Amino acid sequence: MSTFSINNLPYDLPNNSADQLRVLATIIEVPYSLVSNGGDYEVEAICGAILYRHLDRHQRVEALTLIRSLENRALSGKLISIAIEPTLVNKDWGVWSLTKEELIADQLFHSQADNLASYVGLGASAMSGRDLLTKIWKKRKITKGGLVTLVIWGTVFFNKSELNKVNNEIKRRSSIKTINTPN
Repeated sequence: MSTFSINNLPYDLPNNSADQLRVLATIIEVPYSLVSNGGDYEVEAICGAILYRHLDRHQRVEALTLIRSLENRALSGKLISIAIEPTLVNKDWGVWSLTKEELIADQLFHSQADNLASYVGLGASAMSGRDLLTKIWKKRKITKGGLVTLVIWGTVFFNKSELNKVNNEIKRRSSIKTINTPN
């Protein structure tokens, strides 16, 4: 069995490669047109990209070699970004690459932040947002208080967005299990 097979992913995927590609493209947010003509080799490359941050140095070289060998250059480039960005920049950019423990920790953090914001009454209502934008438009400038309000709303909105992203990933996994990476 390959290091980069669907058996190493935390998803229950269909049995044929065409349906696997469709589901995996949705998970990693790649346009289906990039994978529509692919097969088992592309499935294996996507698995390598998803698992990349959990691999040792030799397995990472193997995964990137596989990804670079794809005939579809656009897919190859996209998969390199998918592999590298959560590994080297920010693991939360690839919520699909998070382990069960990381997902649960993220969910707990964002839930607590959301609960705190709700408890304190920091929310972004459409009505108060419209009022603030109307004042800014009329005065053609933003006050310090208005700027602080926008920052708070932005933070609350971002946290809620991250919580939704984590919750959706947890739902997507039919059974939450740790990504199994062979050593």
